Amino acid sequence: MKKWLLLAMLAVSGMANAAIQLGKDYTMLSTPQPVADPKKVEVIEFFSYHCIHCYDDDPALNAWAKTLPADVSFRKEQIVWQKSMEGFARMFATFNATGTFDKLHRPAFDAQIKQRMDLSKPEQFTSWIKQQKGVDSAKLLQTYNSFGINAQVARATKITRDYQIQGTPTVIVNGKYVVVTSTPERMIQVMNELVAKARAEKK
Repeated sequence: MKKWLLLAMLAVSGMANAAIQLGKDYTMLSTPQPVADPKKVEVIEFFSYHCIHCYDDDPALNAWAKTLPADVSFRKEQIVWQKSMEGFARMFATFNATGTFDKLHRPAFDAQIKQRMDLSKPEQFTSWIKQQKGVDSAKLLQTYNSFGINAQVARATKITRDYQIQGTPTVIVNGKYVVVTSTPERMIQVMNELVAKARAEKK
């Protein structure tokens, strides 16, 4: 079994947990943010396609997400700190809008990190997407340039600011707990404990 999958399974089961401390393993957002579904514990990973740490952590976080119970929601958000990053948010929103995220997310990461393509640039993205097999590139590009995606890019900029994201990856649990870790292993453990903490607070 792959190491990251085992770690994810251990974290969710509670076997790998260690006591966490405020100020060491997690901090609090100065302004808590509303969650999408109050009935669930919400976990958000703020990432960027140009972030090598996000790239390295991606398999472990994805494996963790697949094992979550029904009362926990997980999603990723591409951050936008400056205008030059809007292309990443546009690409990410397009994948989600066209149902191609599972197929194209990791290949896009590979292209950005390993092949050193700059997919934040429309011309680079256009060239890359036309090379991907099994997708309707014309339809996808139409979505990429649509008004709806423009709105999603604006939303990404706002949510980056609202959640006070200063580095990537940043994981926030239930709109208020900010995970502070140095390794993917510890990140998963802290996330698991904070999920339990947030769940207990709902009772």
